[in-house]
Amino acid sequence: MTSFPDSREAGDVYAEAIALQEAGRYVPAIAVLKRFLALEPRHADAHSRLGWLFWRTGRRDESLAAHLRATQLAPNQAATWSNYGLALQSTGRHDEALEVLRHAVRLDPNLADAQVNLGLDYYGRGMGEDAIACFRRALTADGRLADAWVNLGLVLQEAGEIAAPIAVNDHALALRPGHGAALSNGLMTRQYAASLSAADLVASARRNAAALESPLPLPDRDRWQRGKRRLRVGYVSGDLYGHPVGYFALRALLAHDGELVEAHAFSDTTVDDAMTAEIRTAFARWHDTRGLDDDALRQRILDEGIDVLVDLAGHTAGNRLGVFAKRAAPVQVSWLGYAASTGLATIDGTILGPAMAPPGAECAFAEPVIRLPRLQFTYTPPPYAPPVALCPQDRNGFVTFGCFNNPAKIGVDVIQAWARAMGRVENSRLVLKWRAFHDPNVVARLHRRFGMLGIDPSRVEARPLSSHAEMLGQYADVDIALDPFPFCGGLTTCEALWMGVPAVTLPWVRPMSRQGAAILGAVGLDDLVATTPRDYADRIVALALDRPRRKALRDSLRGRMEASPLFDGESLARALEAEYVRLSAAAS
Repeated sequence: MTSFPDSREAGDVYAEAIALQEAGRYVPAIAVLKRFLALEPRHADAHSRLGWLFWRTGRRDESLAAHLRATQLAPNQAATWSNYGLALQSTGRHDEALEVLRHAVRLDPNLADAQVNLGLDYYGRGMGEDAIACFRRALTADGRLADAWVNLGLVLQEAGEIAAPIAVNDHALALRPGHGAALSNGLMTRQYAASLSAADLVASARRNAAALESPLPLPDRDRWQRGKRRLRVGYVSGDLYGHPVGYFALRALLAHDGELVEAHAFSDTTVDDAMTAEIRTAFARWHDTRGLDDDALRQRILDEGIDVLVDLAGHTAGNRLGVFAKRAAPVQVSWLGYAASTGLATIDGTILGPAMAPPGAECAFAEPVIRLPRLQFTYTPPPYAPPVALCPQDRNGFVTFGCFNNPAKIGVDVIQAWARAMGRVENSRLVLKWRAFHDPNVVARLHRRFGMLGIDPSRVEARPLSSHAEMLGQYADVDIALDPFPFCGGLTTCEALWMGVPAVTLPWVRPMSRQGAAILGAVGLDDLVATTPRDYADRIVALALDRPRRKALRDSLRGRMEASPLFDGESLARALEAEYVRLSAAAS
């Protein structure tokens, strides 16, 4: 005799799964959903929910299978197709994802979440105008959808607008106070604004942090004492792969003194590449924390008895500042990922080098400034970087400037300085590269700005997204890299130098503007560090007219970098360890 599940029993099980998911308890929610699906195997929404939970916990293949099953059971339900598209994106199947997401919005153009997901796909491809159209359609359907406002701000920012995304993020926060992405994106966008002072920026950071801060008492535990046991240091990051954090942190992490430090990685990393594999070898313990909410991650850190917890993200994407706001370790510091204030009183210090934190830099931070005796990061070039090419002026007959930075950094002051330099270097060209330049409207806006300053737009080439290896190869077309201000390049400056291209930079008071100066100082090129926008243009022109020096630099920059602090992970590891020990001793 066949038995049928009691509908009330199944409903209770499903309600329990939803409650666990909403509480952020994803692993138990998966187990309960599987129980429900054993009772109701054709429940499309449950399969879709299960796929989302698998995605959040890093189980990509299972996520795809669950979402696909949901679409088979409910082929006319737009939400299931939208969720399936996100799952395809997460596994790198981008072309399939795009078609699936387009199908979702065809099924229901008024489904705001589907429009947001399609907009994010367009954004990742550099199709800014298409992304904006999706987010605006989402807001037409649901004007209070904070995620749509936040993502609209991201696209506007990358198109080179600053005032609009700040306003958009502030509106998202008004709709949903405490929205993590809006809090962080609003602060990040303000770093691009030349009109804001260091005091303005730190005040904004403090205000936003107030929505996050909820410190909890730490449980009783054995306090670290030197000689008693190793110091447990935990690094929290979602960027432990071929990402600026990975390229800048690797050498120091590999050089940790294993007798002094027990290094733990609390990794939300969704990309598993060759850099990830190498970074893993630096840690005594690797904790895959994808899918853990802030409370669960904090408990994992407490369970491991971490003495020093290191944030590698700040207010960049995917940060876990909510964990630091609750306090999860006796000592909590910020290092590497964000050279600005988190605003959190629960961060016990921001680690910087002297070039990025000169005397007086304290005014830019709510946290204490911890100054290392050297540059606070290193650089590891990718093995696929091509050899340094010959000087492009020899091939072209003219000087080519280049900037491969986010166009959000290329404000009015920057364009004026570049135009001033180009006007003085006959027949010079400028190559810009970023994914936003896939959009003809962004390129046209850029050309108009140069044209208004007397620079023929034909002299400015904007190139779209390509592979990282191809991008590095395109430095073969560049004679001089132009570092933007006040938010200068970090990894982009290192990459230009590694490809034999000298850079000119202009630091401001804020530490985020001083990365280029720190890097150039490390390789003995302080004379390429300007003091004013006019001086910046003058130094660009002087280098452009000094062809012998540029050719000599092209031949010697890799050697300079290899002999510099940029390649000295041992020195950086010792400097970090000394601070970890000092702070831990003070906290005991």
